[in-house]
Amino acid sequence: MPVAFRIRCCLCAKNIPLRGDVIALDGEWQRRYSDMVGTLACERCVIDRGWNFVAGHIAAPEDQVDVDSWSHHLDRGTHRALVNLYPRSGMLQGAEPYLRWLAVDRYTLPEVAARLREALEEFDARAGRSGAVQLATA
Repeated sequence: MPVAFRIRCCLCAKNIPLRGDVIALDGEWQRRYSDMVGTLACERCVIDRGWNFVAGHIAAPEDQVDVDSWSHHLDRGTHRALVNLYPRSGMLQGAEPYLRWLAVDRYTLPEVAARLREALEEFDARAGRSGAVQLATA
């Protein structure tokens, strides 16, 4: 059974409502809000903190027209989908136990598990922890 978790918004640090989507933000958001913890945000913050094009701007991905803050969303989706796509942010924002569980769950696709284990090992190294990725307890 999956481990329950809540994601804290990278901008306001409040839990993102489970009924709401999570929005992954790019480097321009990080430049403008240097105190962000991770890159996964709630919709309310994304709407309230919108901005227009300014000097020093980091360009949006090549496949997007770059006009304002809405050009700098990487993905939008469920909590589980976004922490799977952005595990480094997910670990910083409250999904570490879930990602540890998913990395060792027997039903996780091998390539997904390998990617998660790599992110977890990097996370542990930065935190000064050592050892193999282990199953988290709830």
